[in-house]
Parts: sequence; structure tokens; C-alpha cells
Amino acid sequence: MTAETRLERNLPGILDDLSAGPAPDYFDDVFAQTARMRQRPGWTFPGRWLPMADITRRRAFAPTPPLRLIAIALVLIALVLAALFAFAGSQRHIAPPFGPARNGQIVYESAGDLHVGDPVTGETKLLVGGPEIDSSPGFALDGTRVAFDREPASSPGTVTIWTVKPDGSDLHQVKTTKRVTKDNWANWAPDSRHLAVITVAGGPGRLELLDADNIEPPRTLATDMDIDNVTFRPPDGQEIAFRAVVDGKWGVFAINIDGSGFRPILDPIVPLDMDFHAAGMAFSPDGERLLYQSYSRSWAGQPDGCCQLWVVNADGTNPHRFEAVGDAAWTGLPTISPDGRWVSYWSVLGNSGNLQIRVAPADESGPSIATGPKMSEYFPWAWSPDSSKILMYPGDGSSRSAYLIDPEGGPYETVPWESDSGVDWQRLAP
Repeated sequence: MTAETRLERNLPGILDDLSAGPAPDYFDDVFAQTARMRQRPGWTFPGRWLPMADITRRRAFAPTPPLRLIAIALVLIALVLAALFAFAGSQRHIAPPFGPARNGQIVYESAGDLHVGDPVTGETKLLVGGPEIDSSPGFALDGTRVAFDREPASSPGTVTIWTVKPDGSDLHQVKTTKRVTKDNWANWAPDSRHLAVITVAGGPGRLELLDADNIEPPRTLATDMDIDNVTFRPPDGQEIAFRAVVDGKWGVFAINIDGSGFRPILDPIVPLDMDFHAAGMAFSPDGERLLYQSYSRSWAGQPDGCCQLWVVNADGTNPHRFEAVGDAAWTGLPTISPDGRWVSYWSVLGNSGNLQIRVAPADESGPSIATGPKMSEYFPWAWSPDSSKILMYPGDGSSRSAYLIDPEGGPYETVPWESDSGVDWQRLAP
């Protein structure tokens, strides 16, 4: 900056000297200083971007643009930008139906009402209240709403299915074509719009797909079969595996949700009195294998027989005992962690009467470990969406608070509120 200012101040005198005759003695100094100066960019010279001939010929003035057109253009641009921002803001980021997700709220039932709680902060709030008895809440797999059973206090045994959003809005009943009882089974389909419901009132179990938005009529699948257990197959959820009775024998079958593609997975060969067979099933996250609870009349160390954890390929080949299970254990009711690494299952060691969750590598590569408290009665549990915890409610009444259990055998703790047995964990977008 100093060199350029000094040169501009002395430049008239220098030019006079130059015009008077040959190059002065200080020409080299002038050249040295100007060599250090940055050349002006071409766009600063009017001749580079204006028609110089026109400038020298006449003075011309650009017409003043109409201010009204400019104002209209600015308004239109503002409207377009507002629409784009509104569209972007309206796009919901929701959890996928399978695989890991972020942990959200926990929904739970307490004294006939539904609440949601934050397991990190301990904050809770009422979700659905009133004189009715609301129970068995379950989040849709995308985390956007909760389905639950409602039983009028004045009419015990009469059950209807309802849904509500996690903020308590859009509470409404789901239409059904069959009477629902407390013995019904229901779960969300992977599209988080339909509910798979098994009704057993007045006869064999019938599987219906209900539209939670009450737009499509209910659809009945496998109408000629007595169904009582269903699981959806990843990764797209377009196929269902279900347990059914055929000619007095238990079997496991598959069918597409449009009613096509019926096929057996496990042939119906297990007698009806062995009703624990396939009572619990879970697909691996890739949909290639099905874990299930098998029943055997006896095996080494268990002459009375009961349940063992088995696995079969989704096409029905290679059924075998899940190798991570010890010989002296009753095992079953498998659930698979959302990240696909672990299988958790119910276990009773020998005749001890101690029920506990066991966790094993899903690929059968290693032994299982026991984790969480020991129970004397059956207990429901579910994986956290990020696979870091197991949410378990003690069925023996030893605690009124659900447990948060480390699947790798570390310390466990309870959630900071009390509830009844119906609990579920919300999935949020990763």
C-alpha cells in the first residue's frame, strides 16, 4: 500500500521528465516499483466490456426498468423460496422398519392409562387417559404412532384397537370386521400403516391386515387355516411366516401379504399337545434365516421335554438346534437385535426355576451368556432400537419398574418410573 501511494503522488513529475528527453537515471527505479504492482483486472477497463465505439459516438442512457416488474419478480422469487423451504420441512425423517435406529421414548401402561417416558432424562407424560382400560401399547416400526387395546370399564372383555401419535394427537379406533377379545394377537406391519391381527373369537384364529388409516377394507390371509403366530420377513416385509394347525399338527408356513406364494417352511408334523412348538419366531435382519422355539419330548438332561431354540433357512432347509445353547437349558422365544449381531432368548437352566435372558452371537459363532436379573415367572422384553440395551419387565412382581439390561452381561438398572407390563421402545431415524 505505501509503495503504490507514493508512486501515484510522484507520477506527474516523472512523466514530465520522460517527455523532456531520454530516459532519466531513475528509470530503473521506476520500473522496479511498477513491476511490483498488481495488474488491474480486465473487467475494470470499460473497453473490455462496453462497446467503446458507441461511447465515443454518442451518450446513451439505459432505460430505467419498470419498478413494478422488479417488485413482481422479487415477490415470485420469495414465494418459490418459501415453497421450497416448506416442502423441505414437510419431509419426515422416519426410521426404517428393520435394522438399527436411534432410541426414542418408551411407551408404557399404568393403571389403565398410557404414558411415554424418556429413559435418559426420566421425564414422563400422559399419552392417553380416561375411564377406559388401555393396554398393550406398541410403536409402529417407523416410530410415528402407537397401537393399543382399549377395553371399556363398563364392558370387560370387549376390546377395540386404537392408534395415537406420540404427541397424543390423532387418537382414533381402527376398524375391524371381526370381534376382538383379550386373546387377540396384533402387531404392526413393516409399512407402519397396517396391523396384522389374529382374532380367535368363536373359532380358529384368522389373520387380518387392518388399515390403521381406515381407508382400505380389512384383508384376510390364508382363510382356511387356524393361525396363531405371525412374523414379517425382512428386508421388505412383503412375506409373512406364521404358525398354523393342519390336520391336528403344528407347522410353519409363509405367504405374501397380497395372498400369493403360499408355501411350507416347517411341515405340519408336530402333535397338537406340543403347543409350545414354534410359539416364538424371529427372522434374521437379512430375512435368510428363521429362529424358532422347537419342542422335544425329551433330550439329554431333560427327560420331561420342552423347548429348545432352533434355526432354519427361510426356504425350509437345514433346520437344526441353535448351537450356542447349553444342553441342560429350556430355551425359546428368540428376539434378534436390530443390528443383527445378537440373539436374545428366554432360558431356564435345568430344573432350577430360574428364568433369565441369554444372549448369543446370531451367527452361532460363540457361546451364550446370561444377563440381567433372574426371574421366577415369564417376563416380556424388547431390544432398544440401537441394540445397546434390552428393555425387560419383571413378570414375577419383583419390581414395578422395567429393567434396562446390558446385552453383553454388564450391570443393569431400572427405568426411573413405575408401570405395568406393557412396554415398548420407539424407533427414530438414525
